Amino acid sequence: MPDGSPRAPLGFSRFRRRAERDAADQGRLQSLVSRASRKLARQRPHLAALRDDVPALLRLLRAYGEGDYRAVPWRTLVLTVGALLYFLSPLDTIPDFIPFLGWLDDAAVVGFVLKSIGRDVRRFEAWENEEETDEEPQQALSRL
Repeated sequence: MPDGSPRAPLGFSRFRRRAERDAADQGRLQSLVSRASRKLARQRPHLAALRDDVPALLRLLRAYGEGDYRAVPWRTLVLTVGALLYFLSPLDTIPDFIPFLGWLDDAAVVGFVLKSIGRDVRRFEAWENEEETDEEPQQALSRL
């Protein structure tokens, strides 16, 4: 693309439009995170490339939905929700029931989203690390 941003995989635009609606609804966000977490746990052995990337997206959405982390641009939120909707859909561009190939398109979508929002995900992960560091002294004091 001329502006240097990656090109969306085939079929992703349908999920992105739905993501714009779902991203604004806290209940739908929580449901999406729960369903995607369950699918990830069930399908973990088959998801080589996704098993490390999807959890970061899930944590980002969970923190946003719970109000703990709000420094998420709207575009990042919509792309993340769209990627998870695509991941959850058994009938996306290549249906998930087709061995091996069914997960390739999911990996392509997640890869596209991560490339598009990588900076925001890294900021979120840095925030997560700061939160963990801030909690450790408080936990130590509470044990005294």
